[in-house]
Amino acid sequence: MQDARRAESVLLVDDNPNNLTVIGTFLKKEGYDVRLAQSGRAAVESAIARAPDLIILDVSMPGMDGYETCALLRQNDAL
Repeated sequence: MQDARRAESVLLVDDNPNNLTVIGTFLKKEGYDVRLAQSGRAAVESAIARAPDLIILDVSMPGMDGYETCALLRQNDAL
């Protein structure tokens, strides 16, 4: 019988595409459902659309940095 549990979802946020590729590939191989975002704004939109189980967030990003992104995410009770 196949395991009916869903894979834990991880939202990976980094402005560096190489980091997204390396870390995302590793997490996918480990069985995680990985979503990628290259900006804080994209991360917030993605998380609101479908709440992840875990967010791995770069702190130093142009525009909205990781601290600002985290503050916005924390304002949403569903997240």
